[in-house]
Amino acid sequence: MTEADYAEVVQRHSEVQKAIATMRWTGSWYTAYITVDRKGGREVDLRFKKELCSFMERFRMAGHDIEIDTPRFVPLDIAFTVCVAPGFLRSAVKQALLETFGSTDLPDGQRGFFHPDNYTFEQPVYLSQIVAKAMQVPGVLWIDTSEKPVHRFKCWGQPSQGELGEGMITFDRLEIMRLDNDPNAPENGRIEFFMEGGL
Repeated sequence: MTEADYAEVVQRHSEVQKAIATMRWTGSWYTAYITVDRKGGREVDLRFKKELCSFMERFRMAGHDIEIDTPRFVPLDIAFTVCVAPGFLRSAVKQALLETFGSTDLPDGQRGFFHPDNYTFEQPVYLSQIVAKAMQVPGVLWIDTSEKPVHRFKCWGQPSQGELGEGMITFDRLEIMRLDNDPNAPENGRIEFFMEGGL
């Protein structure tokens, strides 16, 4: 079996959104290291690793070991200025933006922009998509994404690598973006909106 075969087979499991396999010679045999993006952003814990190893056993090629790995989540740090249209409350528009760019299922059945199932391995985050989504929120007049000191579009805890100017944040083969926007855990990604105008 090839790397692509192992990835394709593990993706048949109902809880796997995507997988990437890497074959490595480990001294006496090959090991298929399968990095798994679990649906719903759920943790690839020891129990789930064992479950996947059992699931893969009937497909495993003789002489190959299987190891299940967790993806490398890369938290984001995003902040922009939002101009609120006349007649709209800044606080209400900000709350609507935070819900829109959340990481959970929304009351209307849609997913927040940063829901874990909207992103997988190596998938970039585009500034233009964020601006377009924000402009759909009632009361948003425009979004300022110019290069000001308060504006951020980068990976959490890292210096800017010019992502704002390039209009995208990119990731490596086994990396997945993360933005939980939990004020108690900003290290899991955050988005901020500086509100101007409105009421």
